[in-house]
Amino acid sequence: MSRLQLSFKDYQEKITLTFCIIISFIFIFNNDSDLIKNAKINSLNSFSFLYQPFNWLDNQLFLNKKLEVLSSENLRLSLENQVLKVHEAENIRFREFLNFKKRENIDFIGADVISKGINANMSSIIINRGSNDGVSKNLPVLSSKGVIGKITAVSNSSSEVQLISDVNFRLSVKIAPDEVEGIMRWIREDICEIAELKKISDIEIGDIVLTSNLSIYFPPNLPIGEVVGIFEKSDSSNRIVTMRLFSDLSTLNQLFVLFSEVEN
Repeated sequence: MSRLQLSFKDYQEKITLTFCIIISFIFIFNNDSDLIKNAKINSLNSFSFLYQPFNWLDNQLFLNKKLEVLSSENLRLSLENQVLKVHEAENIRFREFLNFKKRENIDFIGADVISKGINANMSSIIINRGSNDGVSKNLPVLSSKGVIGKITAVSNSSSEVQLISDVNFRLSVKIAPDEVEGIMRWIREDICEIAELKKISDIEIGDIVLTSNLSIYFPPNLPIGEVVGIFEKSDSSNRIVTMRLFSDLSTLNQLFVLFSEVEN
C-alpha cells in the first residue's frame, strides 16, 4: 500500500467531514427555499447584532477625530479673525487721523506704545519714536480722536509721553463755538476740569473743547473732548466746566506725534 493511501486512511474521517461541511454550505447558500432563506436572514441578523458595538466604536473614533480637526480649524480661524480686527481698528484710526490732517494742514509721524508703566492711573507712556525720527521735546501727541499728551523726554529710538492724566499737566483750551478760553487739568479717569472761564460766557453741554491759540506747544484747534458739566461759583466771577476726553487713555496703542504746522 502506497504512502498516499496510508495518509488518506489516517485522515479519512477529517477529510470526509470537511468535504461534507463545504458541500452543505454550498447547498445552503444556493438554495432558494423559504427555510434556507430564513436561516440566512437569521444568521445575518445575528452577525449584524454582534457587529454593532464595533461599528459604534468605529463611528465614535471617526467623530472624535473630526471634532479635533474642526476644533483646530476653529482656533486657527479665530486667531486670524482677531488679527484682522486689530488691523481693521488700526486702519480706521489712521484714516480718521489722515482726514483730520487734511482738514487742519498738519504733519505727523505714527508711533506705537511700547510701555504703559506700572501705575493704575498712568501719567506717562513710552513710544517707539525718538530723535532718529525727528521727535523732540514738547511736541504734541494725539490718538486718532484727540490730544492725549506731549513729549517730555527723547532718546534715539524712543520717547516719553506725559499724559493728560498727569496731575501736573496743564493745557490752554477753548470751548467752541464761542471760543471761550480756560485752563484744563485732569480730575479722574476720562474727566477733566476747565477753570478760569468767565460767567458771562455762553457754554452748553456737548460743546467741543479744542486747543487754544494761547498754547505754547500745541497748535490751535486740536480736538480734546466735550463739555459734560457746568458749575457756577457763587463767590467768584468765574465758572468751572467738566469735560470728557475723546480718547480713552487706558487703551492707547497707536499714536501720532505732531510736528510744526505745514506751511501753505
